[in-house]
Amino acid sequence: MRGWQSALRVLALAALAACTASCVAASPEKSALPSASAGGGHDFMVVGNRPNNLQLVDLGARRVVRTCTLPSAPSPGTIAMSPDNSVAYILGASMGDVYGVALDDCELVFSTQQSLGNERVRTLGGLTLSTDGKRLFVFQAPVRLFTDHYEVQDTRVAVFDTSAGLNVTASRTLPAPRQVTIMKTGADGTLYLGGPDIYAMNPETGETRVALASRNRKDPAFGPRDVLTVWNIGESSGEFVRMFSAPRWKPGAEGDADQAQLVWGFEKVDLASGVASDAVAGPLEVGLFTGMTRPGHPDQFYSVLTQLQRFDVPNQRIDKSVDLDHSYYAVDFGIDGDTLYLTGTFNDVAIYDAESMTKLGNITLPGGDMATGGPKIFRRD
Repeated sequence: MRGWQSALRVLALAALAACTASCVAASPEKSALPSASAGGGHDFMVVGNRPNNLQLVDLGARRVVRTCTLPSAPSPGTIAMSPDNSVAYILGASMGDVYGVALDDCELVFSTQQSLGNERVRTLGGLTLSTDGKRLFVFQAPVRLFTDHYEVQDTRVAVFDTSAGLNVTASRTLPAPRQVTIMKTGADGTLYLGGPDIYAMNPETGETRVALASRNRKDPAFGPRDVLTVWNIGESSGEFVRMFSAPRWKPGAEGDADQAQLVWGFEKVDLASGVASDAVAGPLEVGLFTGMTRPGHPDQFYSVLTQLQRFDVPNQRIDKSVDLDHSYYAVDFGIDGDTLYLTGTFNDVAIYDAESMTKLGNITLPGGDMATGGPKIFRRD
């Protein structure tokens, strides 16, 4: 049997290598998503995992209902959802390509290969759509390759027509600040870019301003902020959000790192109102990767890596902490805010009760690990 399995695996890999950008398969059989049950919506999660899967998970039933096969690996696996939640746009091919997949039947409805000619383009997490879903915005970091040297080009936001089909090229580009890792769209159409600071861009004119200073913040009570953010989460709470760590100086010992207290905090933009704010969440006791406020409970901030922690923001303390079976990179909530879902690293989604922080179970994904891929959770009414 092992010989047959090896032969089948070789044939499958050969077929995948020959697959063009139009190759997308579905498992189980193609069918419309379950509709809402009486009295409420139906929650789903979309997440990518290796080798080249886009998984659709029914969160109510706690099972995978569809596996769409992508033209390449979902690396980094950043996802943006169309406003009607019918199409998932995912970054793949080692940060080089974007695919739009219709979730009802796994049809590939959009694709772009960002690198053209001798220009190599990469995108980490800067992926979002216009409020009407007609335009896809992608932050691009381009480099020109020559026989004896590289030339770093100006960074930009590329604009794509989502109805243009496959192998689409950008309709236009907008100059953008460097070192942007994540991007989201506000209710009024403003693009929010997370880089050294949080920027707000008018996608019609390209005019860009600082919405919230981060690296360039001047606060005598704190040292410089350190931000690690490549996970584009926060939709469940309607926010653009990212964590920061910083030293808080002891009064009378400003600048003395040995006496400083290390703290976790977060910076966010309310996507409905456009109001930007930041806050210290609590002490830095363990390493954490992602965090967001709980829907309906803005004073509670949840974060994850090797532990799942809940911060009491007004009192700047850790309210509860639980050890995890293994590390998870991204935390997100169900739409009602009662359930937590942890993703990233391996091929399982961990489920926790948001109030008690007790574990409710796991959902195992067919295939390999999710690596840095983050989830998108939505409700089908």
